[in-house]
Order: sequence, then structure tokens, then C-alpha cells
Amino acid sequence: MKKAFLAVFFSMISGVVFAQGIQNIQEPHPEAANISLVVDYDLHFTAASYSNLDYTLPNKASDNIFAQYFSLNVIGKFSGNVEMSAKLASYGSSGKHNGFFLMPYERNDSSVFLETAFLTYKNKGAVPFTVYAGKQEITHGDGLIIDGNNNGLFGVRGTSGVSDYVDLDLFIAKDGTRDVTVLGASAAIEIFPKIEIGIYQERNNSGFAYYKGIWSEANTPINHENKTFYDIRMSGGNSKYGYKIEAAKQTGELVRTSSDTLEYDNFAFAFEGMWKGKILKRDSNAKLLFSYANADGENSFNSSFSRRYDGVKRVGHGELFAANNADSFLVLPEGYYGINTVGAAFDIKPFGFLQTGLAFYLYSASDVGVEAGDAGFASLYGAKADLGNEIDFFAGYAYKEYFDVVFNFAVYTPPSNTKDVFQNADAAYLLQIEVSSKF
Repeated sequence: MKKAFLAVFFSMISGVVFAQGIQNIQEPHPEAANISLVVDYDLHFTAASYSNLDYTLPNKASDNIFAQYFSLNVIGKFSGNVEMSAKLASYGSSGKHNGFFLMPYERNDSSVFLETAFLTYKNKGAVPFTVYAGKQEITHGDGLIIDGNNNGLFGVRGTSGVSDYVDLDLFIAKDGTRDVTVLGASAAIEIFPKIEIGIYQERNNSGFAYYKGIWSEANTPINHENKTFYDIRMSGGNSKYGYKIEAAKQTGELVRTSSDTLEYDNFAFAFEGMWKGKILKRDSNAKLLFSYANADGENSFNSSFSRRYDGVKRVGHGELFAANNADSFLVLPEGYYGINTVGAAFDIKPFGFLQTGLAFYLYSASDVGVEAGDAGFASLYGAKADLGNEIDFFAGYAYKEYFDVVFNFAVYTPPSNTKDVFQNADAAYLLQIEVSSKF
């Protein structure tokens, strides 16, 4: 009897436990209703033909390449306060693998690497704030000083809307492969015009200097380098007109050896004016650009983490020249410091599915260590040397926000009065087709 009773008892308990298990499976945990998963897909492919990439050579250096960037971003959202994001990326190219097409990514052989992976916590209290921890994209403004360049930085960032009119942003991060720390703080005041004030610092103890934002063992060895940037931005406009103004000052030092130190003390300025409307009843846009970087020899404005790359190619002012305040995609003779750009661009949609446009850029150098000829028009704002000009043409087809194809044609013409500083005086050309898809 006793054994029979125990058998019946355990059978009843087992049935209850089993039933409870079935109930747990059929009825999800209440927290599960607050969990969601978002997957983003991004593919960018380009086929490009370049000519005359290097003006330190007497003969043309041409190249034809295919390059592809792919990323898969997974975002998990939990309870409205916590998010986890991880982006897997792959970058690869075929063609001549040389210094022209170096990229700042961990891999360039189509293997997969972790572009970003970070945790986001959002506090929705009286003073809301958000904390981001992990490898993440950090961009301030238009990337004059800080941009992730599709590569991510390891660090912690916090943002807070302390009032309806003031937002704060603080971060500290490191480069993923070298001993370089970048940190900053900014405040945005949401009035008219919108004003943003920031201070940023780079601390490079890696033993090497950046070259166009790329690490290379062949770069000049150094002891350390510190740069501090003080930045102010203003922006405003309406549905038809807009503008952005940015001014930044750089201080700091570059210590190569105990007896070789360079003190930084320079500034940069950028202005962009935009117009949006209709011409001949077609949607149109126009833009004016002026960018200036002060320089006195190597004492030139140069942020290591400024925007230079988009995953498949160098980006900047001009599709081919791709100017930054400190360097360009095309290889120029040594001795030019501080690159300035004056530009204008216009585009129109002649048909609903097609957009086409033109752009023109004039380049100059704020200082030059060689006898390079007259700066021409650029001498009006203090430039010392002409760096040529570029004309861009593009035509693109876009299907909503998911897919687009763009054809680019660009011509860069070097200065005509370089007095043999440029080793050849031939124009450089770019023919390029870009295909992008996002879901």
C-alpha cells in the first residue's frame, strides 16, 4: 500500500510539473512582449577606373579596381531601456593593392570583422540620459574633427538632454589597433541658430604617426603626439535655405625625439550654404562650399580622426581629389600644408527616377615649402599655392530608400604654374559606377 501510494503521489506531482511546463511554453514571459529584434543590411559596391593618381611621378599611375563593403547590423531592444547592437562588416577589393587604396579597416580581404558592438542604456527620468558602451561609431558635426569612418572606436559615450534647449555629449574612446585615446565633450543649444560648442583631444602614444588616418609600420616613428581642438558650429535655415558654419582651433605638440618637438597652433574654418527648390518644375538643389585650414609648415590643422572613408573609397571635397583639411586622395608633392576648397554643386531631377548634377571645386594650399607659383584667386584668403581644380558629373537612379545606382565622372586638372614641382601636368580622370542597397 505504501509503495502504491507513493507511486500515485509522484505521478500527480509529475503531472502538475509537466502541466506547468506546458503552460510556461504556451504563455510567454510578460517581459518577452517588450523584446524586439531589428536587422539592417547594407551593401555598397563600386567599380572605378583611375588615371594619374600620383603627381610625384613623371609618368601616369593608373588603376582599375572593384571594391565592396557589406555590413549586417543586428539590434536587440529590451524593455524600452536597453538595446544591444552588433554590426558585422566585410571590406574587400580586387585590382592593384597599393598605397593609393589603403583603408583604415581591420581586414581588407573580404573576411568578416566586428565593425561595432555596443550596449545602449536609456534613462527616461526627470533628466533623461543615454549611455553607450562598447565599439561604436562616434561622429561630431560634419566630421571635421571626429568621425568613425565605418570602423568604430572602443569606448564609452553619454548623452543627455538637460533641458528642452540644451543637449550634452561626452565620450572617451580608443583606436582598436593602437595606443591612441580620443575624448571629447560638447554642448548643443537648440535655439535659432543652433549652436554647438565642443572640446576634443587626441593622445597618441602608439609610436607612429597617422598617414591620412591610416596606421602603417612605414609611417614616421614618434615619441608621442597630443592634439586639442576647440570647436564651435552654427546651423540654421528653413525648408528652402540652410547654412552651416564651423570654426575650430588646434593646439598641442608632436614629439618625435627629445630634441625634435613641433608645437601646434592653428585653426580651420568651413562654411556651407544650401538651397532647395524647383527649377522648371523639377526638384533641384544647390550648394556653396568654402573650407580653409591654416598652416605654417608642419604646424597645420590635421585631425587624425576626421571623416575620410565611407567603406569602399576615400571621401572628401571632390569625388576624385577627395580633399580633407590636411590631405587628399591624390598623391601631391611634398611641402604642401593646409588644403583649402572653394566649391559649388547643383543637381536636378529631370525625371522622377533620375537625378543628375554637376560640381566644381578649386583647391589651394595655405603654405608651401617649395617655390610652387602663384596661388591666383586663392591668395585673396591667404593661400600660398594653387592646387588645381576638379569638375564632377553624376547621374543616379534610386528606388525609394532601398536601392540606388550612381555613375560618376570626374576630371582633376593640376595647376599650370607649379614650376616643375608637380612631376607631370596631365589631368587625372575617374570613371565610376556605384551600387548601394539597404534594407
